[in-house]
Amino acid sequence: MTRGDDFASEAAQLVRRDIEDGFKGALEQRSDAAFAIGLHDSDLQDHLSLATSESLVVVPWVYPCTHEGVFLNIPATFVDLELRGTTFVDIRQQDWTYYRYIDYIGALHQIGVSTDARPVVPNDDS
Repeated sequence: MTRGDDFASEAAQLVRRDIEDGFKGALEQRSDAAFAIGLHDSDLQDHLSLATSESLVVVPWVYPCTHEGVFLNIPATFVDLELRGTTFVDIRQQDWTYYRYIDYIGALHQIGVSTDARPVVPNDDS
């Protein structure tokens, strides 16, 4: 049994506010694209595309934005990107706890930063 759509809707609104406020000055929402909550590219209504239980609301999101300030120590590139992530909202306590996971590698690639996931191998000649 779940707590109902009211908890999911409230969690989604708080997650949206958290993302918009958290990146203010670095990533500014594009006016031509809406903040997307729920399953991306889905025809399901937002409240149906969130996972809910007695203790957790899972909120996947896409934040269409422009890189207008320092983001991950990278100066503004003014490139449009879609920051993607998922926020897990623990609703067991009176004060909800948020665990935000963001696809930073995807964001870096969108603004033109190449990344290398291979470990550094020390030179045997040293």
